[in-house]
Amino acid sequence: MTYLEFHLAFILPPLLLLLLLGRPRPPRLWAYLLMPLIALLYTTPWDNYLVWRGVWGYPEGRVLLRLGYVPLEEYLFFVLQPLLTGAFLLRIAGPPPPPGPGVFRVLGGGGFLLLTALGVLLLALGGKALYLGLILAYFAPVFLLQWAFGGDLLWGWRRALLLGVGLPTLYLWLADLYAIRTGIWWIAPEYTLGPKAFGLPLEEMAFFLATNLAVVQGLLLAWHPEALRRLR
Repeated sequence: MTYLEFHLAFILPPLLLLLLLGRPRPPRLWAYLLMPLIALLYTTPWDNYLVWRGVWGYPEGRVLLRLGYVPLEEYLFFVLQPLLTGAFLLRIAGPPPPPGPGVFRVLGGGGFLLLTALGVLLLALGGKALYLGLILAYFAPVFLLQWAFGGDLLWGWRRALLLGVGLPTLYLWLADLYAIRTGIWWIAPEYTLGPKAFGLPLEEMAFFLATNLAVVQGLLLAWHPEALRRLR
């Protein structure tokens, strides 16, 4: 199976099904359509660096062409994943709930500040800690800003947050495991710590969790009227 066929088999069918079951409508449509562009712009330099360093890669014959160090299908994935996760979130989010206690802005921001520091430390160590360090150092600051700005809003929407992150992440873990086992892409063992779940490296699990968390939290904040009032 090629990387493009992976999209056709694992990403497009559930995405199209979710969109058929409930097409996104204003006022949530604009954020849903903008999120893939944000994800693509934010992940492109990070992804190119990982491939350049040899943290992960793609065998010849599994991709169509490369733009920079990254295959075209990889850029397509960073567009399709937010669309898939966002389409599922549209089905379960419901109306915006009242904000939770304001202390969650402090607790969430503080927790992700510590994760950011851990990521920087792992980057400094390098070697087998490199991949996890790159994930934490690059994505934890995003979560820090999201929770410092609207942690009380995310706590109020915690059911949608947990389901919206958890189920798409579990699905993508299974798809990723298939892709690694069939050789669509590979992960370098010299840049991973070693622990695996059913053959899936810890870092790959953290990657899909982090990217889905960024998408879901970003959409929930964009959809909450209180967040828009704070921006004004």
